[in-house]
Amino acid sequence: MKHLTSILAVLFILALPAVSSAQCRSFAKNKCMPSMAPYKFNETFNAAQLAPGEEAQVDLTFYSGQEYRLLVCAHPILGNVNWQLADASGKALFESTADSPKDHFDFKVATTQKLSVHIDVPEAERGGNNMLTVGCVGILVGYKE
Repeated sequence: MKHLTSILAVLFILALPAVSSAQCRSFAKNKCMPSMAPYKFNETFNAAQLAPGEEAQVDLTFYSGQEYRLLVCAHPILGNVNWQLADASGKALFESTADSPKDHFDFKVATTQKLSVHIDVPEAERGGNNMLTVGCVGILVGYKE
């Protein structure tokens, strides 16, 4: 019986990342996807579970002549996140801050290029319970047909 409990505990711990990823995917599908209209979602899904004070970056390829919508959608528990779209040299092409939040950026690229999306979750003041909050941040890309 003791071995069964140990095995179940290990399986539970191993399953946590998959459950977390599925919950994040579900959040993005249900809460973020409606904001893609009238753009068509390109099925590229990038998401991460982030806590206040954490950062993430993803590189995406955009093709010449195509109109895009880049959508960054954060779980409300995180509040407004800072995010930036930058070119290969690090030059900011678009920026959304927690003070002036925007969830999407519509643009067209003249040449095929790789751009970086940098996400920064601002530090939050913790309540009396001192609990760390973690929430999903999704990055979705859509295009016009």
